[in-house]
Amino acid sequence: MNTVLLLYLVLFVAPISNLFHELGHMLGAVFVKADKITILLGRGKKVYKLYYKHIDIQIGWLFFTTGLTVSNRTIPYRSSEIVCITLWGPLLNAIIVFISYLIYQSIPNAYTLVFMLYNGWLFVINCIPFKIGKQESDGYIIIREIVKKMYTS
Repeated sequence: MNTVLLLYLVLFVAPISNLFHELGHMLGAVFVKADKITILLGRGKKVYKLYYKHIDIQIGWLFFTTGLTVSNRTIPYRSSEIVCITLWGPLLNAIIVFISYLIYQSIPNAYTLVFMLYNGWLFVINCIPFKIGKQESDGYIIIREIVKKMYTS
């Protein structure tokens, strides 16, 4: 992989794709009427903050490293609502893969391919249920909520 493509991946594709993933969780939270939604992108000192109505977006200095969406509501979420919020992150990545594929079919180039493959990777990795320390994948959260619902019904 050449240096330009690697920089494109690290400085553009990863942060934009992570943002779309977190925006997916935000859409799910809006759908279930969350009272407050916070999107955190990156690590380190916050370099940018945007606040609109009940949505707070904060971007850290290492913006290409990670993302997290936290949503709260006075009335506790039901398991089905948690699944909805969680599912929308990977789902938005899958939609982006589809759109990128259509673009790649008309205008094939390495940049579109890298964007499509990274979003595909985010979709697949986030659907696999795993937990490392306190970090839970979207797939893990979905399975946990389905199992909890089965045993409380």
